Amino acid sequence: MKCEYCNGEAIEVINGKAYCEKHFSKYFLGRVRSVIDKFNIRGKIAVALSGGKDSAACLHALHSIGMKVKPFYINLRIPDYSEACEKKAAELCDILGYELEVIDIAEYGISLERERKPCSTCGTVKRYLMNKFAFDENCDCVATGHNLSDAVTFAFNNLANVNILNFRGNKPYLKGKEEYRMVAKVKPLYWLKDKECMLYTIINNLPFAEEECPYSINAPTLKIKDWLHALEGEWPNVMINFAKSFWKLEEMMEKEGNINICKKCGFASYGSICKFCKIRAKMEKQEK
Repeated sequence: MKCEYCNGEAIEVINGKAYCEKHFSKYFLGRVRSVIDKFNIRGKIAVALSGGKDSAACLHALHSIGMKVKPFYINLRIPDYSEACEKKAAELCDILGYELEVIDIAEYGISLERERKPCSTCGTVKRYLMNKFAFDENCDCVATGHNLSDAVTFAFNNLANVNILNFRGNKPYLKGKEEYRMVAKVKPLYWLKDKECMLYTIINNLPFAEEECPYSINAPTLKIKDWLHALEGEWPNVMINFAKSFWKLEEMMEKEGNINICKKCGFASYGSICKFCKIRAKMEKQEK
């Protein structure tokens, strides 16, 4: 099969169009650029690297379209896994000419191994530290490697658990609130599926960890994602339609809410003390 735009050998078909390596990369960067331009993303972007394929693709794409980026990695101290991921993140930064900033959760007295629900704690810790890093480094926004498959899976998982309030933050861009020390957040890969992100990393020979997080094995979100990909195979573009629908629902539900300032750390919180500080306090108590 030949590429739609040249005589090159096609490697992927998207929406009925065949793409060679060169034109697939142009398509991919175009989708990333569409998010950046729509929300007028400018200035310094803190890019959260996980060591996986998606964040690798995110950093490389932002670098390729000329954005000013500052990559960082949060070491979650998950035995073997975290070290493998940090190594790949560092390799990627070396290739692209960046210095990788590493944040170690142990410095905050946090250990996921002691948690009954490590995934919930992990999410809270990562969100807090991503925002804190971007704020401390005077970045204009934080970019994560969440893609279309992730966004729609996240929304369906919340529906399955009657967690309607967590539709907030499902959009590709979340405006910052300076008065609450909240930095803006963007998902440059929002319109790209898992398979497309994997293909982009392979084409560009980007290093990424293939290890799976031991805490996420058998997670219900994996089943939801498999179901969505199977549905996409029978009903092209259904995930994009889902994402647009969830986006509209979020806008209909959107309200300011009672955002406060955490009494302990000074960052945003829905209560008087934020979840991150509560986690730290609990673990300090366990140490005594």
